[in-house]
Amino acid sequence: MDKLFIIKLAYRNLVLHKLRTVLTLIGVVIGISAIIFLLSFAYGIERLVTREVSNGDALLLMDIGVGNSRIVKINDAAIEEIKNIEHVTDVQVYSAIAARSVVNDRTIDLGFFGTTDRYLDWTGANIKDGQYFSPDSKDEVVINTAYATFLGISTKDILNQRIKLSLTIPKELADKDADIQIPEASYIIKGLFQDDTSAKAYVSYASLINLGVRNFTQVKVQLDNTDNVTYVRTRIENMGLKTQYVGDTVNQIEQVFSIFKAILAGFGLITLLVSLLSMFNTLTISLMERTKEVALMKIMGMRKINVRGIFLTESIILGISGGVVGIFFGLICSEAVNFVLAKLAIKAGGETVSVFYYPLELVVCIFAVSFILGVVTGLYPARRAAKIDSLEALRYE
Repeated sequence: MDKLFIIKLAYRNLVLHKLRTVLTLIGVVIGISAIIFLLSFAYGIERLVTREVSNGDALLLMDIGVGNSRIVKINDAAIEEIKNIEHVTDVQVYSAIAARSVVNDRTIDLGFFGTTDRYLDWTGANIKDGQYFSPDSKDEVVINTAYATFLGISTKDILNQRIKLSLTIPKELADKDADIQIPEASYIIKGLFQDDTSAKAYVSYASLINLGVRNFTQVKVQLDNTDNVTYVRTRIENMGLKTQYVGDTVNQIEQVFSIFKAILAGFGLITLLVSLLSMFNTLTISLMERTKEVALMKIMGMRKINVRGIFLTESIILGISGGVVGIFFGLICSEAVNFVLAKLAIKAGGETVSVFYYPLELVVCIFAVSFILGVVTGLYPARRAAKIDSLEALRYE
């Protein structure tokens, strides 16, 4: 029998019972739209968190340190060896020492770091006012807003102000038997960056070398491609150094959100299960009402495979139609919530964010689920229809 005829016949059967068909479709639409709405929310939150962790070129950067080792050191020789590793495109250093600032009988301990402007760029410490210190400067410093607040100087007047600090260089960084104490070191503020967490100050690492620093606390390396992370990591760890890579955090986030997405999908599947039972009930009732019709078609020569095809086609039409409309409705709801949240964020003075995100593979997967739903729910009624005994059915009617 012509397949197009079977499709037309199945469509006619659904149209003849409009109310029942519409109610069944509504159930499927609600189930599909609930799944896509919940999963797009999970994907959106995951994307927001992942972007926050791996902003910019973070996935091309790797942190290197000594861990708890007192033997392994990051010195010039180690830096040179790291630079010679294949796929490493850039290396920037960082040394941390203790510092104390006293202003009008008020004292604060602050983080004092010797590094490069490139390193600061990688950490996201963008200059708010002024500029970075010169690479070879001995007395230029860049501070954050938290330290500027302690100093009690207006941010518009902070540049070119001179500050005095007492410094303590750890013996591990100086290759000495004891810490080096520097009672007073004077610096000129050249730049200010936004950071209100804790007081920090940054100088050129050349300045710390001038004070006696010989080793580095940490190193950041830039890779040419994320595919080479494992290779570079292995080479560096073979040197006895420890590595930290933001990709590990991203993987952990993805694992956590996989569970989160599974839970939300479970809630959506409960709704979809109700829809499945509704479709199954609709097709079963349709079969019972059309027993005589099926018997007559079989007497007229319709094969069992064609009888099964009619009922399967009906269920597939219901599944696909409900899936398409459900996906469309779910996307509209997601975009509506995104729009409202964006307006609220702008009104509050923040940046717009997309809380809902639906990758193409999610939409395709949901459509496939709706198709499979149609096939599964139609299998039993189709088999029963194909097994109907024509003579017994007509005698009963």
